[in-house]
Amino acid sequence: MKTKRILIVDDDPNVGLLVSAILKQQGFKVVPLYNGDEVLDFLKKEIPDLILLDLKMPGIDGFALCKKIRETQKTKNIPIIILSGVSKVETKINTIELGADDFITKPFDVGELRARINRILMRKKTDISLNPLTQLPGSPTIQDETLTRTKNSEDFGFAYIDVDNFKAYNDVYGYAKGDDIIRAIANILNDKIRQFPQAKSFIGHIGGDDFVFISDEEHIESIAKEIVAEFDSKIKDFYKPEHLKTGHITIPDRKGAIRNFPIMTLTIAIIAPKNIKHYAKLVEKAAELKGYAKKLSGRKGSIYFRDRRD
Repeated sequence: MKTKRILIVDDDPNVGLLVSAILKQQGFKVVPLYNGDEVLDFLKKEIPDLILLDLKMPGIDGFALCKKIRETQKTKNIPIIILSGVSKVETKINTIELGADDFITKPFDVGELRARINRILMRKKTDISLNPLTQLPGSPTIQDETLTRTKNSEDFGFAYIDVDNFKAYNDVYGYAKGDDIIRAIANILNDKIRQFPQAKSFIGHIGGDDFVFISDEEHIESIAKEIVAEFDSKIKDFYKPEHLKTGHITIPDRKGAIRNFPIMTLTIAIIAPKNIKHYAKLVEKAAELKGYAKKLSGRKGSIYFRDRRD
């Protein structure tokens, strides 16, 4: 895992030394700088994971520096915590309006400083991972969640969800309608896991029409059953009557041959990863099972399929 790098900007060297000592104990790499010009020069070459910024400095003060950082595309998403001896409410409001993420008043509590830094870094990681269409966590967070449960020796199931015949729907109805389908799936997943609060569930969106949900072993099949039933009930609302009547849409496939593509369904492959320690291996196994389930003969509607070989 890459070491997080934090920029400390304060014209008082003693503050830089104190904060550096605290953060280095937590495994952070610390770069102390003493004025705004040094910061701007640094940011031309490197991007830190977080900036601790004093307000009162010679030359470019903290207010102006915060504004400049937020105005530049390359640096606008760097988390900024103001670390200042100024405690006026108006000052705090002004810095937040300029784009600061948090404000800590000097003298500060060491535990509070650590907690706020860790919270912001975790939030940044989650925000970056969120899928912009569904606002669900993406692959980095899905991997972290899976590895955490594996490390804690939890009994859980990993369900890989794929939409059958989604591309054909996109080609006929357009990408905006396809996006509506993806959002509808996200809503179904959220609704169904809320029905099983005891299952300690997690939902993620890998991208496109691929989703993941994780639940304890006891409830994962019950949740999957609810998901496929709800999807099959609601998917009809997204098709024209003529397509519902025939049960398919007709378009050329990737090789140019005319084919009938049935109404969309879900395939959910469920793995209980007791003996799988690596995330990539887990995804590979789930994708393999999903491919097998997609080709099952006699399928009618969405299905969930659990690997019971373990």
